[in-house]
Amino acid sequence: MARWIVQSEIARLDQVKSALSGLGLRPVGSAFDYIFVDIPDEMVDKVRALPFVVSVTPDKPARIAQLLLPVDRKLAEFQRLFFSNPITGPALAIKFITEADSGKQRVPTSVSRKMVGAEEAERDGISGKGVKIAVLDTGTGYDFFFQGPYLGGRSSVEGEPVPLDQVGHGTHVQSTISGRPFASMHGLLKGVAIDAEVTAFKVLGHLIGAGQTSYILRGLADAVEFGADIVNMSLGGDEQGPEDPENRLITALTKQGMIIVVAAGNSGPDPVTIGTPGDGEDSLTVGAVDIEGKIAPFSSRGTTKDGRIKPDVVAPGVNILSTSAGWIAAMQVGDGPPALAAISGSSMATPHAAGVVALGLQYARSKGKTLTTKDIKKAMAKYGDYPRDAKNNDYGHG
Repeated sequence: MARWIVQSEIARLDQVKSALSGLGLRPVGSAFDYIFVDIPDEMVDKVRALPFVVSVTPDKPARIAQLLLPVDRKLAEFQRLFFSNPITGPALAIKFITEADSGKQRVPTSVSRKMVGAEEAERDGISGKGVKIAVLDTGTGYDFFFQGPYLGGRSSVEGEPVPLDQVGHGTHVQSTISGRPFASMHGLLKGVAIDAEVTAFKVLGHLIGAGQTSYILRGLADAVEFGADIVNMSLGGDEQGPEDPENRLITALTKQGMIIVVAAGNSGPDPVTIGTPGDGEDSLTVGAVDIEGKIAPFSSRGTTKDGRIKPDVVAPGVNILSTSAGWIAAMQVGDGPPALAAISGSSMATPHAAGVVALGLQYARSKGKTLTTKDIKKAMAKYGDYPRDAKNNDYGHG
């Protein structure tokens, strides 16, 4: 029996739930107009035929948006070797990481933030103050970058009710956005928007940064309740197109003024590799470049399957040094204490972009205005390296 996502007409949610119960199906959760329910294959068409049901789609896997070895693949190989043999496995895993990281350039966030203009903004008093950012990821951990435990938010991951970060991915993302200054052995660490109010909503877990579409939908509902201005989603799954539940919901939330910043994915350099929900029309989709501004080989490229140019923009995402927790902190022990990690991925680029959006929102509000996703994309088209019609499927607007 598989889990399915049943979309109801918004005013008919209770009727659809009752109809499902009448078929002997018990919903396990819901978010907005979506109901999550385990349905035997032979009953899927019966559910589709119920009154007021808009769509029925599978609950698909999601994951953290994955030397230049993206962090998702690196973590998977580290764990595979670690558990391959109780005696030799840990040594093999350490050997793998040591070789993978040999000679790599570590880029502290105090350096990468300059690349996106955060240093200049802060000199003008713009630091993200008053802006709320929800990070939908693997949760958050004990983070010296935040100078203590920071466990806000909730968890949507089944079997993991506390938003504690056992993977380390969400902690790295969160501290890249707003981490307070911290003098590490490799240089100063400092988030892009240090005064933004950032809260973690755990939608990925199971020790490897895996989840389901239903977890993400519930996480978006939590972000709305939190009052988030911006949502950072350094995650994705295989491209599903505009009718995917995540993309439908992002479109609806964008119309309400929320700005949702999403990783492009780590399946490059081949074209047509943007993941969902990065493929969504209303997602602000972010690819990864190195500190020199060159596109990372792993960064996913457009077009989308329906022919639209993506990503929208790129940001630093190669060997970004920030703080971490859990498996990634253990895996990257060579990057130094306390729990530092220099890792790569469009996941690392996305919080840089989310931080810049927070700076833009604060500045706009100081002038009595606001910013929408449409406004931000217009600004990218005007001021990016690849303005307007020059936008391309590697760098977006640059």
